[in-house]
Amino acid sequence: MTEIALLKPDNEVCYNTRKSRLYNRMRRGLLSHVRKGVYVPSYLTDKFMIACKAVDNGCLVYHSALEYYALHTQSFNWLYVHSTTPFRTFEHLNETYIYKPVNYLVNPHTDLTNEDYPIRVTSLSQTIIDCIRHIDLAGGLEELMNALDWIGIDKLDEAEMTQCLDAVPMKSVYQRAGYILSLYKNQFGLSDDFFNHCKDWMGNNVSYLSPDEDCNTYDKYWKICVPKTIKHQKGI
Repeated sequence: MTEIALLKPDNEVCYNTRKSRLYNRMRRGLLSHVRKGVYVPSYLTDKFMIACKAVDNGCLVYHSALEYYALHTQSFNWLYVHSTTPFRTFEHLNETYIYKPVNYLVNPHTDLTNEDYPIRVTSLSQTIIDCIRHIDLAGGLEELMNALDWIGIDKLDEAEMTQCLDAVPMKSVYQRAGYILSLYKNQFGLSDDFFNHCKDWMGNNVSYLSPDEDCNTYDKYWKICVPKTIKHQKGI
């Protein structure tokens, strides 16, 4: 059972009774306090379930979504969580939960392994586009590339990725997506139409895949500067 938002009802007696029962269950070790007004059963330790239950319409995003899909090499003691209501960073069971909203949600995945505590996470396709848009929130370029290496054949939805790109159109993101995903064109079965769309919307300015000092190779087609290491990682 989860107690969320101890809102004071009109009836003072009912409020005091509910509050007393809540504190009694905490003293007996049945409930754990997560953040203001939010309590979960003490047996619940799954950080993904807690993240999605402790905030309004919680959804794992960026590196936390990669971690949910087991596409991470780095393990952090914090989670990025989207919510329809901004919240202050909070800590529970040595994990830090950080508000990192996204501008849209396209077909988010809901894990109902525990129906009382569903896990909501951005779809794999949106996760990849979001991480390309904010590589720092993906854990860095190497972490993102490792995640892409591990994604199975035909696991990304081309139409969904295009929808995500167009939801917040940024020329540099079209460049990054076009360049990075072109390295995986065959693995993901991406069509020429996808890359032509990226090309049409990317503009004419030169972009950088990572901080300027790391970008020592220029790709003329995508007009983007990239680190040499990205090609070494792909064996190019």
